[in-house]
Amino acid sequence: MITVIAMIIMIIGAFNWFSVGVFDFNFINWIFTPNAYIGARVLYGIVGIAALWLVFYLAYNKFSGRKINAPESVMGRERHMTENMSNSEEY
Repeated sequence: MITVIAMIIMIIGAFNWFSVGVFDFNFINWIFTPNAYIGARVLYGIVGIAALWLVFYLAYNKFSGRKINAPESVMGRERHMTENMSNSEEY
């Protein structure tokens, strides 16, 4: 669940950086006026924490035998087991 939340935050952050790069418009600075500088820094910090979590998540799942919240591996195993059972029933 935390990975999905981190991914959503990163997608929103990516759209913000896209708008900065293409349109020279920063949504975070637009939402938080110059008087609310702390609020903008907190949001940037949350996006940074989400990025660190996703880097950790991807690196750990890539290089470790154990997986963190990896439903695709469970689904793949169930699919493989179901295919084996259907093949054995044919014989």
